[in-house]
Amino acid sequence: MGDPATDLTQGQLTRAVQLLQGHVRFDAALLVHQPRGARSRIVSQVGYTSGSAWALQHLFPRDYEIGFTSRLSPGDGLPLSISDVGGAVREEFTRTVLFEQYLRAEGFVDGMTVELFDGGDYLGLAHFSARRPDAFAAPQRALARDLSGLLALVLRPDQAAGTVRRTPPTTLPAGAADPVAPTSSTVYLRQGSQFLPAGPVDVPFVADDPFARVVDDFVTCTADELRHLWWHRGAWYRVTLSRLGDFGDIRLTARPMTSEQVWHLSRQEVRVLSGLVVGRTDAAIAAGLNLSPRTVHTHMVNIRRKLGVNRRTEAAARATATATVVPGPATAPVAELARIYRDSFPR
Repeated sequence: MGDPATDLTQGQLTRAVQLLQGHVRFDAALLVHQPRGARSRIVSQVGYTSGSAWALQHLFPRDYEIGFTSRLSPGDGLPLSISDVGGAVREEFTRTVLFEQYLRAEGFVDGMTVELFDGGDYLGLAHFSARRPDAFAAPQRALARDLSGLLALVLRPDQAAGTVRRTPPTTLPAGAADPVAPTSSTVYLRQGSQFLPAGPVDVPFVADDPFARVVDDFVTCTADELRHLWWHRGAWYRVTLSRLGDFGDIRLTARPMTSEQVWHLSRQEVRVLSGLVVGRTDAAIAAGLNLSPRTVHTHMVNIRRKLGVNRRTEAAARATATATVVPGPATAPVAELARIYRDSFPR
């Protein structure tokens, strides 16, 4: 498989994106190669700091699944922008961590995101930001839509040369089963004490006692939504629990994750990181997980290396922003997670 970053030089990619600036009129642009079931990578970056680029790469896909344009902009099917979408969609985005703590902090007030496809093959995203309000109205959105095919070729330049690019097989952690296709997201609705499947694939751990206790704790906590990881038979799942109404009904989605999508962290490292997120000391983490403080320290060193950060606080912030936590009494009680997310990202 060719690599977008090696098929063209970085300078060529940057110039190709800059050529669009006179038409789309952005102050910053980012191309993210995001193959299904594999780790994303930034292919071209213009005008964003490394912090905002990281946030767009990791936080935007967390909040907006593939196909969000059709779901949130069904009337015209144009790419979403802050200035030219409905009030509810705009308010939802401007309250996100991505916008409040990253984009707005750099002075951006308008933004637009384009989903990039090659036929039916999803390739990634193009993000544009501007420091002028109403920079991305309907004409700019339509232009970005019309240019999306060319932007996709930037991500997949070998298609222009007539060669065939093969998608690599998704890699799961060693010994993992492949119970669900990595891109499928299963939805359950809980009414009272019973989960009813609303999707085509069963969540294999939905009836397990440890997970049921997490759900019960979520029902009694103060959070409206809880995002976290769950380990089952050698594989990670990304889980979202959301409240539906005032009568204890719950919406559950579960999506299998690859090792790359959790920074190749081991199961024990994620457990240690979860304790760090809720503010536990090394000694408290060690006691909760029946480990020695020396072992916890070693895990902390490996965690910082894999996350690419230098401090414990940076590791905790990155884990919090991406919900890289496992809830539970030994790792991170749901009530503590609810407090952390409420205090960090107030609505």
